[in-house]
This record gives sequence, C-alpha cells and structure tokens, in this order.
Amino acid sequence: MATTRYGGIRARDTDRADVCGLLDAALADGQLTDDEHAERTAKAMRAKAFGELDELIGDLQVPRNLVDAPVIRIDRRRPRRWVAPVAFIAGAAVIGAAVGGIASCAAGGSGPFGWSENVPSLTSGSGLAYFIDEYRAEFGDTKIDEVTLYPGYAIFERQAAGNPTVTAEYRYDGDFHDYGSSNGRKPDVRTFDLASIDLRAITGLLAGAPQSIKTPGGVVMHASIEYPPGARPDSDPAIAIYARNQAGATGYLTATLTGEPLQVFPP
Repeated sequence: MATTRYGGIRARDTDRADVCGLLDAALADGQLTDDEHAERTAKAMRAKAFGELDELIGDLQVPRNLVDAPVIRIDRRRPRRWVAPVAFIAGAAVIGAAVGGIASCAAGGSGPFGWSENVPSLTSGSGLAYFIDEYRAEFGDTKIDEVTLYPGYAIFERQAAGNPTVTAEYRYDGDFHDYGSSNGRKPDVRTFDLASIDLRAITGLLAGAPQSIKTPGGVVMHASIEYPPGARPDSDPAIAIYARNQAGATGYLTATLTGEPLQVFPP
C-alpha cells in the first residue's frame, strides 16, 4: 500500500477501534485466517500512527459501514473501495449482520471514554482472540472451567496450578489478577479448550447479537462461556451473549462454540 502524507498522523482509540472492526469483518468473511486476525489485532492495539494502521488493512476489502471512517480514507477525504457488509443467517435470526461496524474494540481503561489503549473490547471478536492469546501466554495452555467476558475485563476459573483440589478464580483487564480460590475441587470438574472456539463464527455472533436478540442499536453487555448448569455429561460447552438497547431492554442468545445458534430470548 502506498505511503501517504497522512501516515504520520497520530491514531486515536476510535481509529484503532475502526481497524479492529474491519479486521473482525475480514475474519468473518474469510479474508483473514484466525492467526492473521489475532496478529493484526494485536498490532492495531499498539499502533501509534495512521501509517501503522494502513499496513494492517491495505489489502482488505472494506464493508460499506466503515467506508467513511478516517482510517479507511487514503487521503482522509476520498473514500477507498467498499463491499457490502457480511451477514450471517441462522434460521430466522440474523447473526452477525454488518459484522465490524465501528466496533467497540476499545475497552474500559485509562483512555478517552473509559477506553484502554492496550486491550480491545473483550465482547468483540478481536477482543476474544486477544484474550485467548494472552491466556495461553500466561498459563501455557488454553484449558478453562468457565469465563465471563465484559467489554473491559474478564472473570474466569481454572484449576489452581499444581493443585487439582483447588479452583482458582482470576480477573483479566490487560493483566491477570488472582481473584481468589476455593478448596474441594472435584475430580470430575468439566473444562473446555478456548482454542476449540470457532473465532470466525463467534465474531459474527458477537457483532450481530443486538440485532438477533431484537435489541437493535444495543450493545453486548457480557458473554459467558461454560457448560450449561445441569447439562448432561455428554453435552458441549456453550456461549451465552447478553445485549441491551438504549431503552434498557435486555435479551440474550445461546450458541455452540462453533457458532450454531441454540436459543434466542428477546426482551
């Protein structure tokens, strides 16, 4: 991609968020692999200037709803190419319509509007991929009991290191914090592998959840991934995504970790 005279302009959190939205869309429609998506997302969150962001998206097709974002315009005035947004259809529910958007890729932290400059929103596809990479680096594996993802942080449980009788609870907000522990962990506690999550499919679910749950214009409040309480021994873990609109109406949907919708509970 050609360097422009705007490449040295400092990027804002909103510009990094726009790029994360585009990367999510590119993952969802097959332009990027999971590894490419994770690598580019991490670089986007560290980018200081437009030139660094341009290098991450210069080879991608651009959804209509991002065509006027500053990071997409070569001279910050004339729009670049665009294609129609990606849509995910599952039965009667629209899953992941208009993937990307101006994604809430920035989370709660020290930046403007409570955003963090270092961690993408964990309730976006980019944020989930980022969390999994961070988790693997911290613990050396991707096994987990359960996790609840909020825009700015995550709470999760796993077996305490070296002690199969203790369950450890952690908080992640860019760093990992020991959040407590409990004794008496049973040998049959069911764990799942974060690496088994189909990031492409779950990216679409997270992006389209407000539309699917019939809370258009809403936001994802949190998403939990676990074995459903009381589930049969041969059941699989599931993700539950909760969204709320500006009127305060709340609903949620559940799906498998491969993105197959199970149930939708509108407000």
